Parts: sequence; structure tokens; C-alpha cells
Amino acid sequence: MRWEEAKSMATKGRWRLAMTIEPRRLARMAMAACLMLVACWQAVPGQAAEPPANAMIVVPSQLALQSDAPLLADLRERLASRVGEANVTLEILGDDRFPTSTMLHRWRETMAHRQPVGSEASDEYVVLMHDAAVRAYRGLAPPMKNARAVAYGVRDSALREWLKDNRIPHVALDAYAERSLHWALGARRDEAGPLALWYVDAARRDAIVASVRRQGATTSGGGATHAAFDTSSLSDTWLSLAGPDQAAVAQFAARRQQQGQPRQAFLSAPVTRDNLRRVQALAADGWQFWCYQREWLRHGCLGGIFPEPGAMASALESQLFSPVTTLNLGDGLFVSIPPSVLYSAREWIRGEARDDVSWLEVPESVIAQRHWTWLAFGLAAGALLIGGLLGWLARRRELRRQRRRLAMRNDQVTDLPGRFLLERRLQNFMEDAYAVSLYYLAFDSLRHLRAQFGVEYANVAAQCVAERLRGACGGVCYPARLSDDVFVVMASGAQDPMTTAQRYQDEFDIPIEVLGVPHRLEPRIGVAISPEHGKTPTALLQAAQDAADQVLASGGTEPQFFQLDMLKTAERRRVLAETLADALEEEAPFFELYLQPQYRLAKRELVGAEALIRWHHPTLGTISPGEFIPVAEASHQIVPLDEKVFDAMLEWLSHKVMWPKEGMANGRSLVWAINLSIRHFDDMRFTDWLLARCKEYGIAPQSIELEVTEHVATQDLGQVRQVMRTLRLHGFGLVLDDFGAGYTSLRFLKELPFTKVKLDKVYVDSIADDERSQLLVKGITDLARGLGLTVVAEGIENQEQLDILRGLGCPIGQGYLLGRPCPVDDFLTRLAGKRVATTASSSSR
Repeated sequence: MRWEEAKSMATKGRWRLAMTIEPRRLARMAMAACLMLVACWQAVPGQAAEPPANAMIVVPSQLALQSDAPLLADLRERLASRVGEANVTLEILGDDRFPTSTMLHRWRETMAHRQPVGSEASDEYVVLMHDAAVRAYRGLAPPMKNARAVAYGVRDSALREWLKDNRIPHVALDAYAERSLHWALGARRDEAGPLALWYVDAARRDAIVASVRRQGATTSGGGATHAAFDTSSLSDTWLSLAGPDQAAVAQFAARRQQQGQPRQAFLSAPVTRDNLRRVQALAADGWQFWCYQREWLRHGCLGGIFPEPGAMASALESQLFSPVTTLNLGDGLFVSIPPSVLYSAREWIRGEARDDVSWLEVPESVIAQRHWTWLAFGLAAGALLIGGLLGWLARRRELRRQRRRLAMRNDQVTDLPGRFLLERRLQNFMEDAYAVSLYYLAFDSLRHLRAQFGVEYANVAAQCVAERLRGACGGVCYPARLSDDVFVVMASGAQDPMTTAQRYQDEFDIPIEVLGVPHRLEPRIGVAISPEHGKTPTALLQAAQDAADQVLASGGTEPQFFQLDMLKTAERRRVLAETLADALEEEAPFFELYLQPQYRLAKRELVGAEALIRWHHPTLGTISPGEFIPVAEASHQIVPLDEKVFDAMLEWLSHKVMWPKEGMANGRSLVWAINLSIRHFDDMRFTDWLLARCKEYGIAPQSIELEVTEHVATQDLGQVRQVMRTLRLHGFGLVLDDFGAGYTSLRFLKELPFTKVKLDKVYVDSIADDERSQLLVKGITDLARGLGLTVVAEGIENQEQLDILRGLGCPIGQGYLLGRPCPVDDFLTRLAGKRVATTASSSSR
């Protein structure tokens, strides 16, 4: 800029600072300024990270969860993008029939867990779904700290006033109810007759009727007025769902029958259990409904206008995260989203709703309004499908190339050779007729570290293992990593294989420090040599693995040298796996169901039984569960096996349990324990399957206990907690089996909703001779009682053990002394015989 121009600008009062700076230099100066600001901010004393924000969606019941499933899915995804997936929870207060006090008790427990005493409160964002959630929130005391709430679909006028007084925004469904009724009056056939109005809230009824009367006629663009629908199309028959006027109902039905018209009505009611029962009864009586909530479509309704889930979730998100000070305290506080979807639902309802509904055809003029939309949608979907298929094929080809490249590289975590390089090196040595020793090291502790502390922690431990193997090899061996938990060392020469294996065992007796924490990672070591144990790399690796598995089977820790009889063991496991697969495909159960009774020790009173199975094979003979259950686990057949056992037990309970009427309760009042594998907790649909099977056989979930072993501690704790809470919500009991024998931490008793703990047999075996075992049993019993859990002692084999357990306060037990496992039919016969003997003894006295 020239001096004359600057002087002219200053004279006119427009001062500007003009500098000529190169863009590259300007970018460097901006970057340096940003780095200085960050450094200054970090240097300020007393700065602490703010606690993370939490978001909670509060749903009154399972029925409301099902009704609003698309909206909740979209809303949860939006909240997760705001505060993080781990900080978003979905809280179901209970069934509609639960009192408000029960909901408040559940909520306070959740809040106490989210905000421990003395901790700094984090921001809480709460979405309150429908009246019951707002009513519970209003009664919550003490109130939530730093909470910002938004309500959805509230109908009660008193609750709306409370929301307005407390500056809580509310996203209402009023516009959808009115627009849906307008559309129903315009889309229905004239010969169908006037619509009645079934309602729940009188205030909403008056608002809907007033809206219909205001918009009974519309004005076209040219100024001519024509009737969009006749106001007489809405009958003056207004019927309350809770207590209808039976005379008005009969009069309306008689008039429709006389004129040959169906009984049609508009439904203005929230989806609750009571309303669902009343609407189903009316639909069975011949009523047809128009509605404005999707869930009603499954129960005989004809159609309506509904909120689009994405638009509604966006409205809730914007109201939840916008500052309260910007909200209008007048009518603007209640947000009404304009309808965005015209939904005739003709084809979809035919397949999803009731079969006995008399369908009302929607006029073609209404459907034609959206015909072009569906055509465009179809073309776009076809283009996306073709593009997605091409992209998938290209991605699959690239993944194959990437896997081939990775196979040629070392392990990315430990920088050790992988399986491909190990097998190639083994092949070269075998072709040159070298004697090769192979050491298979299986670190089960790494799997436990990964489950408890995460993948990164386990990777650090694996790196420490690799470093120790390199140091132990000293350059004369070839260490490799086959999988996350398995390392292999290849050595050639004349050294004694078992001496070398023992050296590796001693090397890992010294704890390994992972991020400053010592861990003992004791491996299971199997040894195989070529060519005696295998003439190919695959055969030699399998032999070494069989030897390492034998360490686990023997219960010891010493390295195992491969023996020829291990080939028979591995072959038997393979045959068992194939035989089990064939047996599972048969419709009839291949096993025999056994029951072992459980008694209340104080009174020797029967409280239930544990379901067990026995397999009598025509050629292999009797196969014990201790042999074929691990095979089912290893071959991933344990899930269908558990399902067959569960079905067999429920079928027996529904058809075979016939108890004497005198003196003994019906068999369904007892509790029946069924063992489950931890693999079920990987499937969120498992709870739905259990409930469907119980409903099919007519068995109450409260009479079923599900036993899981301590290996549940190795699963994803968050998913396990979610599945278990759902099971407990429906009434299933949860038993922690073999307590105290493996990985159990007291943290799991606190965080997982178990109802019972089953004391491992090792404590009962030594309880008569070992004072420490008695102290442990006493401590476990008192601890369980304090946590609201019941202790079950298993393996009671003599009277002395029974007396000691009674004295220590153990409430329930099972074992050979109380009753051996027996077939289910013999179980009933034995109990009936005991009952007759007890009755005769009482009569003689």
C-alpha cells in the first residue's frame, strides 16, 4: 500500500493496518501462536480435566421400548456422537403396573452408581420418554446434579405445566394426532360412515375435535372454497377407553349395523399395557381404528401419519443440548414437529397386523401422491446395491492381497515370525533331514489379561514374553508367535528336549512386569521332535499342541513330551466332535436327562434340583460330561447342545411333573437349575430365545435358575452385565457355579446380578479336617448373605460335612449324601416314595 492511500484512509477515519506477508510465513506464525496458547493453557496450575458428560434415556417399560424402537436407536446414536458410546445408558424403570415408588428406587440406585458420594458431578443429559418417566423424574429426591432434561410425548396436562414451570423443553406429538385425523377423514371411503373417537385424555380430545372443526374447509389457490372433508364425518360419539359409555357404544354400533357401515374410529391413546388390552378387545369385537402411533399398526389399526424417527431424534437432540436461556417460556417451550411421512401402510400392515382385520382400501389418489417418491427410491436403491456390490468385491480382493502380504511379515506386536514363516523354516529343515525339536508354549494367562485389562495391556505382556524368549534362546533357536496366546520355539541339534523345555519353564517362573505390575505367566509346554512325531510341519505342530493340551488335562504344570497314546486321545476327541455334530442334527435328544436334588439343610426340605445329562452311545459306550462337554466347547457346538438341554428340561416340566396334591406343592413351585456356557453372553438375542421357549412350554421364568461358571469373568463385562440384568428383569435366577476355584473377583459379585453362589466342592471335601476351609466357608456365607445372595454347597458326601455346614450357616446343599443324580422319571418316583414314608412315620407317631 502506498503512503498516499494510507494517508487518505486515515483522513476519512477508516484506520487499517496493511502488511504484505507471504502466505507460507503467515501459516507458520499462526501455528506458532496456537502452540504457545496450548502450552500456556497446560501450564496454568489447578487445571483439571472436566468429568465426562453422561446421557441417559429413561423408558417407562418394555412395551414403550418396543413402541419407540426406531426413535430410540437413532437417538442413542446421536447422543453417543455427543458424549461417547460408553457414557450413554438406556434405563427401563419397570412395567406399567409397577408403582412410582419402585421406579424411583431403581432410579436412585442407578444415580448412586453413576455419581458416587464425594465425587465431582458430571453433566447429565436426560431424555424422559412419556408420562411415567416424567412422573418418576418429578419425584426423584435428591435431584440430579448438573442435569439437563427434555421430555417426549407427554399427554397429562398437569405434567405439562410442571415441565413449563421447571423450564424443561417438551417435544409433543400433538401435530401428528391432528394431521393423522385430518388425513383419515380425507382418505377413508364415504360409504364407511362417520368416525367415532376413542380417547384417554379429555383435554387432548377437545383439542383434536376443535382442530377438525377449524379445518373442515380449505381455500384453493384460486380463491374457491371446497370441502376437504365434511365435518360430519367425525361422529359426536366420543368414547373413553378407561370407562366408555356403554349406551353410546351400543347406539353407535346399532346405527352402523343398520346402515351397513363398519365400526370405525380414531384412536387417541398412548401405547400402554392397559390400553393395549382394551384396544385388542375392541378389535376382536369388530372395531377398526385409525391411529398416529406405529405400534398400534400391529394390533388392527388401518394407518395414519407418524413422526419420522430421524427428524424426531434430531428435535430431541437440539432441545437437549441447546442452552435453557434461549428457550421461550411461553407456548414455544412445547415443540411440535411438522409431520414428515405420509404412511398408508397398506401392504406392510397386511403381513404384520392381525389376520382377522377387515381392511379398508386407501384411495389410489392418496397413494399416487407418493408414487414418484417410491420410484426414485427404487432406482436409487438399485444403484446403491450395484455400487455396494462392486465396492465389496474390490475390498475383498484387497483384503486377500493384504493377508498374503501380512503372512510374509513378522508379528506386528512382538516382531517375531508368524505361522507362515515358521512352517516354511520347518519345511526347509525337514527336507535337509535335520532333527528338529518343537516347543509349544500356550500362555492361558494372556487370555485372562486381555479379558480383564484390555488388548493393549495384553500386547505389552506379549512383548515381554517375546523378549524373554529371545534371551533364553541365545541365537541357537527360532522363536515364533502362532496366535495371541501361543508361542513356538524351533530348535535343531542334539540337546535334550525335556531339559530345554524345563529351562523355558524355569525362565517363566520369574514374574513379568507389565506397566510396573508383576504377573506370573506360566506356560503349558508341549514338546515334539521330528521325524518321530511328525514328518510335516503341520503334523509336528499338532503333536506339540496335543502334548501341551495333556498338561492341562493332567492338572499339572510340568512340560509334557508327546507320546503315541496322545494320538489316540486326539483321534478320540475328533471322533467325539464328529459324533456330537451328527447327534445334534437329530430332532430327538441323544442324551438322557438326570436330576440331582437340592435341599434346605436346616430342615432337610427339598427346594429344587440341578439338571444334568448322560450320553449312552451305542458304539462308544457311556461318555461322561467331563469328556464331551470340553469337546463341545472346543468345537463351538456348546450353544446348540445347551439349547437342546434347555428344551428337554422345559418339555419335561410341562408334561411329566405331577406331584401329589397332599402335603407337597406343585413341582413348578420348585427351582430347577440348568447349566449354561459363557458363549451365550456373546449373543444379545439369547434372552429373547429363553423367554420364547418358556412361553411355549408354559413355564414361569421364576422357576428357572441359570448356572454359569467363573469363566464368565473372562468375557466382556459390559455385555455380560447387560444380558444378566435383562434376565433378572424377566425373573430368571442366576447362579455363579464353582465359586472360589478359578478367576472370581469380589468385583463380579458386586457388579453382576447373581442370586446364588455355588461353593466349589474343594472346600466341602476338606471342611471336616481343615479349620481354614471352615473359616473360608463361614466368610463366604456371611459375605453372600450381606450381598443378598444365597450359598449352595455341592459335593456333600457324609453326615459330618452336613453337620459342619449347618453350623456355619450354609442354607442349601446337594451331594451324594442328600441324593445322587438319577433319571427324571426315577427322580419323581424316589420323591413320591419319600413322601409316602414320611406320611406313614408321622401317622405312627
